Amino acid sequence: MVQDLLVTVFVPVYNGEKYLRNTLASIQNQTYKNIEVLLVDDSSTDGSKIILDEFASKDDRFKIFVKRKGGMVSVSWNFIKSEIKGDYVFYSSQDDVFSIDLLEKMVEKQKETNADSILPDMEFYFENTSNNKKIIGLNGNRELVLSGRKACEASLNWSIHGFPLTKTSLLDDEVFPEDAFDSDEFITRKLFLKSNKVVFSDGIFYYRQDNPNAITKTFSAKNFYTLNTLFRIFSLLKENNFEKSFVLNSQFSLLSKYLQLSAKFHLYDFETEIEKENTALFLSDFKKQHLINSFYFLNFSYAIMSLKLKYILLLIIFNVPFLFDFVIKVYMIKKKNQI
Repeated sequence: MVQDLLVTVFVPVYNGEKYLRNTLASIQNQTYKNIEVLLVDDSSTDGSKIILDEFASKDDRFKIFVKRKGGMVSVSWNFIKSEIKGDYVFYSSQDDVFSIDLLEKMVEKQKETNADSILPDMEFYFENTSNNKKIIGLNGNRELVLSGRKACEASLNWSIHGFPLTKTSLLDDEVFPEDAFDSDEFITRKLFLKSNKVVFSDGIFYYRQDNPNAITKTFSAKNFYTLNTLFRIFSLLKENNFEKSFVLNSQFSLLSKYLQLSAKFHLYDFETEIEKENTALFLSDFKKQHLINSFYFLNFSYAIMSLKLKYILLLIIFNVPFLFDFVIKVYMIKKKNQI
C-alpha cells in the first residue's frame, strides 16, 4: 500500500463524550496509517477532554488543541488551518464514523487520478438501523470524473455529498466565514469549484443522523444567519458565470428562506431580549443590503421566458409590503398548526 501521502483528519470537539470514543477509534484503526489527527477542543465541560487525552497519550498521531469556548466549526477551522501538515485533509464531526478502509480507498483513488477532491461513499447513519440511505458517486456511479465546476453544480442540491478528501493547498487562501453556523456549505462548494477534478472512491463515511444535540439538528438564533451562507453561494454562482438556471434557483432559495425565517422570528422564543434585538437588526440589514433591485431583477427576463412563476410571485411579494406581511402571517399560522 502506498503510504507517502500524509493525510490530516480534523475533528472539532465540544461536549461530545457520548460518541467521541467510537469516532476516534474508527480513525485510529484505519488501514491507512500515515495520518495526523488534529483535535480542537472548544473548552468542553463534559468528559470529552479525558477521552482526547486517552487517545493522544497512546498514539502520537493524535494532537490536541484547546481553544477558548465560542464560535462555531468555522472558527475552529480558522484556528487549526495553520497547523495542518497533511498533503490532503479530511473533516469529521465528533460523532461520525469511518469504515476501516475509508482513508486507504480515498488515497488509492487520488494516486490513480491525481484529483484534488475525492469523495467516498456516504451513509446517513442511524445506529442499529439497516438500509440507511447512501450517496454513492454521482447517481450511483463511482467511475465518473467531474470537473470542479460540474462538481459544484452537483453539490447545489447535494447530488454529491460534502465530505471530500481535499488537497490542502486549496485551503491556502480561504478564510471560513464566522458569521454563519453553516459556512462550510459555502466553502465546500468553493473548494469543489477550485478542484482540478473530483472523483469517487469506495470506503464509507458514516454521517451520523441520530444525535439530537448535533448543531445541524437544533434550531437557535444561529439559524437565522444561514442567510449569509445562502447569499455567498448565490454570489459564487453569479461571479463565476454559472448557468442562469443555477443562479435563479439560488435566488429563489434565498428569498424563500428569508420569508420562512421572518415568520420564525415572530414565533421563536429567544433566550434574551438582546438576542432578539440583534436578530431583528440582522434581518432588517440583510434585506436592505442584499435584497435590492439589482438582486431581484438579475435574471428576471430569464424567469419570464422560462415561466418561473414561483420566482416572479416571490418578487411581487417582496416588493409589495402588504403582501409581504400577509405571507409572513400565513407562514406563522402554518407553523403554529404544526406545533
